[in-house]
Amino acid sequence: MIIQFSFGNVLSFKEPACLSMVATSLKEPKVANNPVITVGDTGIGLLCSAAVFGANASGKSNIIKAFRFFKDFTVNSFGNAKAGRSAGIENFRLNSESIAEPSSFELIFLCNENRYRYGFEVLNSSVKMEWLYCKSIRKRAKEIELLFRDENGTRVHSSYDRMQDIVRKQYVRSDTLCLSLAAWLNDPTAVKIMQWMSDTAILSCSDEKPMWDDAMQHFDDSRMRQRIVSFSRFADLGIDSIKKIDDHLVSTHIQYDADGKAAKEIIFPFTENESEGTIKYFGLAYPIIHTLDTGGRLIIDEFDSKLHPLLTSSIVGLFSSAETNPHHAQLIFTTHDTALLGAKLFRRDQVWFTEKDIYSASSLYSLSEYKVRSGAAFERDYLSGRYGATPILGDLTEVFTERENHDRN
Repeated sequence: MIIQFSFGNVLSFKEPACLSMVATSLKEPKVANNPVITVGDTGIGLLCSAAVFGANASGKSNIIKAFRFFKDFTVNSFGNAKAGRSAGIENFRLNSESIAEPSSFELIFLCNENRYRYGFEVLNSSVKMEWLYCKSIRKRAKEIELLFRDENGTRVHSSYDRMQDIVRKQYVRSDTLCLSLAAWLNDPTAVKIMQWMSDTAILSCSDEKPMWDDAMQHFDDSRMRQRIVSFSRFADLGIDSIKKIDDHLVSTHIQYDADGKAAKEIIFPFTENESEGTIKYFGLAYPIIHTLDTGGRLIIDEFDSKLHPLLTSSIVGLFSSAETNPHHAQLIFTTHDTALLGAKLFRRDQVWFTEKDIYSASSLYSLSEYKVRSGAAFERDYLSGRYGATPILGDLTEVFTERENHDRN
């Protein structure tokens, strides 16, 4: 499970930002299900979902982009490395100092009964720092430094034999992460972490083709196909079934006669005849089912786009229920759907906001930072501006007044 993700000097985030999945000790209003999972005997509770709200261009999508870069660079920096090529992430460019400083990333997560803390700093094509720490999830366990690398050299724990060999033989280039190379060389610790990363799906609903391709790939599995069809029926999309014919997806609908009796089955090309919301819902079906089955992580940008609010709240509810989420899967998403705030789905520590300051720098903060009375109407208070993170709207009538004045002149 994700404990927290931190990043700084990344895209619109100049200062360090941290998205924490640790449950606070604050007394929370009653929610539909218990979204907190206790970690071992540590007394720490982790949340199964988190939602990020904010105005357009406030930085919500940049959180997802930062996470995607962290995952991709960790997994692929060795295999994709080419000398002198940019790492593929921008630092905050609207400040004369930050533009010359590295971007930083750190993820704390649970993997196979251990808590890992892994991070790095990167500028253009050069890795400036990299570190990996580990501790068991027993109470009072101590954190062990497995790897620390900076421009002065690299330290490796005496028990980390494979990494010691990699460093001693100077296999690691300045544009490559030690962990990425170690995984390529089948180091057990690195391979385990890479598998954890691979089980973390990051989706952007502004680019649905990868979701669609993934769904089509798994549609040949008869059991998964039936579950995806059942998932679609749950949404009351009017579809009787979904089939794959000659590598093309079709939906079937019932045609009724004049007496209202089922007459025959009508077949439609899925992508041509179904609504955009139906197509998106179908694309989300597999990653949601797979994540809940495996206890993985699902991170989605613009989760609510094209979906009815009742559908999004139902999907969020799947991650908070012990019955549908027995393996402690996690869902993190950005959204504009304020109805979710009024659905009694979230504790305060599950709700996050992004906001930009006068220098166009984004910040990330939680609703748990606010003193909120029991039973407060989160949606109403958010839309009224109590928590910030809402757009400052001008007077649109001026646009048309200016046009009228121009026409008179």
